[in-house]
Amino acid sequence: MKRLIILFTLIFLGLGVNASENYLHTIILEGTNDGYNILLKSDSMPDVKKTVKGSDNLTLDIKGITTSKSVNAIYKSTNGVNSLVVENVANDEIKIYINAKDIANATVLTQVKDNQPVIVSERFPIEKVLWSFAVLFILAFIIKSAKAITDYENSISIKKDIKEREIELYKNFQRELESMPKINSKINSAYATNVMRRSRRNYKELARK
Repeated sequence: MKRLIILFTLIFLGLGVNASENYLHTIILEGTNDGYNILLKSDSMPDVKKTVKGSDNLTLDIKGITTSKSVNAIYKSTNGVNSLVVENVANDEIKIYINAKDIANATVLTQVKDNQPVIVSERFPIEKVLWSFAVLFILAFIIKSAKAITDYENSISIKKDIKEREIELYKNFQRELESMPKINSKINSAYATNVMRRSRRNYKELARK
């Protein structure tokens, strides 16, 4: 059981290490006919949550990522951008604050290296489902293994208890034989044979249960 707990811990520690190696390198803010495109370039896909405060203020909460030593901000066809601020709020978590005219209509995209950009709203649900299945599979494996270990320990305990009862029964039987008169040796022998047969049979049936 201890080995399973250690393995489970190492798996999640490994996931944490991978997350800390994900860096945000570039932010591209591009004006479009309908609003803006915000493209985030990083080493791997982060978890992005978009929050709008009025039509001109937008906040991106991004988890599983940190900023690189220098984050490039590129503006394309944008005239009404007042400010863009990137803040590291915790380990593997950053916030991006953008103040621009009608920024509420922005579409957020992420891009890993030279791959095609992906719209955040299209990517996140399937990743969340796959991650949930992975966690449930690991938990089911641990529960099943723990149950098997418990059943094995209970089986050993039952066998030990039966063995101790057999030994105690045998000792009691020996004391009864010693207290019986020697003249009834044939009766004692028959008594011993019948009692021990019944005892063995009864304990075998008990062990099966």
